[in-house]
Amino acid sequence: MTASQFDDFCRFAFSFLEREGVRYLVIGGLAVVAVGEPRTTADADAIVFLSAAEAESLIARAAVAGFELHEAVEQERLLTTGTLRFRKGHFQLDLITASLPFEEVAFERAHHHELFGVRLPFPSPEDLILFKVLAGRDKDMLDAVGVARRNRDRLDRSYLEQTLKPLCELAEDMTAWKRLQRVFAELL
Repeated sequence: MTASQFDDFCRFAFSFLEREGVRYLVIGGLAVVAVGEPRTTADADAIVFLSAAEAESLIARAAVAGFELHEAVEQERLLTTGTLRFRKGHFQLDLITASLPFEEVAFERAHHHELFGVRLPFPSPEDLILFKVLAGRDKDMLDAVGVARRNRDRLDRSYLEQTLKPLCELAEDMTAWKRLQRVFAELL
């Protein structure tokens, strides 16, 4: 498995989404590379803006395009988690269907960067931090701190707080808010 094989996979995966007319926002390790600090990743992650029916239809089209998948498994994954996983060789494209108004705002605020010879939409540093603190895994928190550190001088802290606090209050869970405060503390 080489870097050029991963590059080829990413070109294939994102070209597929473009051909299918899917609105998407690259997140995960690739976004961290583009707007945060360099790190390695072996998959491509994106938020997709599709209805349930559109996402279900995308499963069949992904199989035709050459992704390795079991349609019944992906239909079940979509139903239970709102996610899809399309594999090709050693790599996979993980898709998360958008479900929060914040994600639509993040898409509207996206910046485009060229990666793998393809122009891709990436979240702003603030929105990527929000995605990471909402996910909350250890590696997500390291990524959030890295993105905040790289963008320290231009980070819009009030946007971060004004966007995250209502989400936490709505969920009646302030855990992500506390994570964001830890990210801020790392910048001191």
